Amino acid sequence: MPVRAAWVVRAVAAAALALTGLTGCSGPSAHSSTERGSEAAGPLTPQLTATPLAPLQQRSRADVLVLSPRSLPDSLVARLSKLQHTAAATRVASGSVTVGGETVHVIAVDPARFRAFAPAGTAETTAVWDAVSRGELVVAHATAKALRLELGSTVLVLAAGGVVPLRLGALATTLPGADFLVDRRLISTLHLRRDTGVVLSARAADSAVLASEARKVAGKTARIDLLTPPKANPVAFLTGSRAARAFGAFSYRYFSDGTIEPDARWVAENIRTERVPILGVVTCHRLMLAQLVAALRDVQRAGLSSALHPDEYGGCYVPRFIERSPEHPISLHTWGIAIDLNVPGNLRGTRGRMDRRVVAIFKRWGFRWGGDWSWTDPMHFELGALLKT
Repeated sequence: MPVRAAWVVRAVAAAALALTGLTGCSGPSAHSSTERGSEAAGPLTPQLTATPLAPLQQRSRADVLVLSPRSLPDSLVARLSKLQHTAAATRVASGSVTVGGETVHVIAVDPARFRAFAPAGTAETTAVWDAVSRGELVVAHATAKALRLELGSTVLVLAAGGVVPLRLGALATTLPGADFLVDRRLISTLHLRRDTGVVLSARAADSAVLASEARKVAGKTARIDLLTPPKANPVAFLTGSRAARAFGAFSYRYFSDGTIEPDARWVAENIRTERVPILGVVTCHRLMLAQLVAALRDVQRAGLSSALHPDEYGGCYVPRFIERSPEHPISLHTWGIAIDLNVPGNLRGTRGRMDRRVVAIFKRWGFRWGGDWSWTDPMHFELGALLKT
């Protein structure tokens, strides 16, 4: 089973999952990438001198990841750390290694510094960071399951042609897309590029605002990932465990016209094109379609089909920034969880001509209406809650 080695922007929601495994010993895995001892792998990599870790004083939410194919200059890291909306920052090194014939993504960190940016549960668990500090391997739960890796076993890591045996010291959630996590003192051993990434924590501002600031500083070659949902998203809706698992996260590139290109894999897994009542063929997020269909059927049953005009449909999945400006948050259309109806008669800033009986039906099916906003957008309906249909 291939392990995806891509960073992801929870540009929808990357929920912090609780730690479910700690350091400990276990029997050998059936997978060829692990051995009980070092005999098959040669001498074990010498353990690092464990750095004493001070108690965790405070947590810093990991909001934005800046990732580069090459090492980031100190001057650029300093600029990212001093952005108007940066509250805290930490460097990481990243790269790919091979385990059991599968490519996995590894990040190397300063455990004392990076710990504060880890998800709740992982950050507070000192045993995880002690394992990192000893030179042991921390593996994401899904990766360990896919590769059949067991706690306490020796994982044979193929890096730049050489095999590096590392003890699997903990299973934990770190950052979206990070399969392995190690101490930064193993950068040379694993042939990783030093300081290829910076994790940023946003101040009170939207994470998308910080991402936009980082893009301007980092340049076009850097990859900018949102690790937490922008405030433009309905918070209660996107932070629920069901929604978090379903919506996942995606990376994106954006262009001068304000459009966005989300990660192709996320699109393939989540965006669907289907025929719905009244409107015909639409392209939306798979989670929105059931509620959209239900709302449109109720519109039909109420004898209000003529109130919606298929020829004035403005789209659902339209990946872009609000008003196509990178200065603004990412539009919910990027996730395919918003839809524009009867566009010509319902422009922004107007009361609009949307039939209020249609509005009431959509609200019953978990949609919020832009006509209720202080700066109105009466063509716009967005998913505000996940309902059972």
